[in-house]
Amino acid sequence: MLCTTSIGITLARTLTGRVDEIEDAIAVLSGMESELSYSMASPDEIIGRLEERESMSGAAYLPCCASLCRQGIPFPEAWKRAVKENHGLLLSPDVTILTGLSDTLGQCDLNGQLASISHAKTLLQIQADNARVRSASHARLYRTMGLLTGAFLVVIFL
Repeated sequence: MLCTTSIGITLARTLTGRVDEIEDAIAVLSGMESELSYSMASPDEIIGRLEERESMSGAAYLPCCASLCRQGIPFPEAWKRAVKENHGLLLSPDVTILTGLSDTLGQCDLNGQLASISHAKTLLQIQADNARVRSASHARLYRTMGLLTGAFLVVIFL
C-alpha cells in the first residue's frame, strides 16, 4: 500500500515540479531580458552573471551553459546542449521554446533579441498555465489512485 501511495505522490509532485521549472525558466528569460537591455552584453556574459544569482539556482542548465561557454563553445551550441541535457521536468515543447532562443541571442540586433525573449516568455507562460491546470486536476487523482490501488492490493492479498 505504501508503495502505490508513494508512486501516486511522486507523480503528483512531478506535475507541480514542472510548473516550478517553467516559472524558473521564465525568471531566467526575464533576467536575460533585463541584462541585455541594460548592459547589451553578449549572451555568454549574461549567462555567467545569471548563474551567480541565488534566485536562478532552479535552472540547472545555466551553470552547464556557462561552463560550456568558458570552454570556448559558441553560445548557440552551448545553450542548446545545456538545455537539452539539463531540462529536468521540462517537457519537449518547453525545451523547444528555450532552445529556439539560441538562433537569435547574440545573432540579431538588440530589438530582435528582446522580441525573441519576450515571445519565448509568452509561450512559456502559456505552457505554465496549461501545466497548472493539469496539475490541479491530475495531482489529486494520482494521489487518490495510488492510495486506492494500494488498498485494493491489500484486500486482494488478504
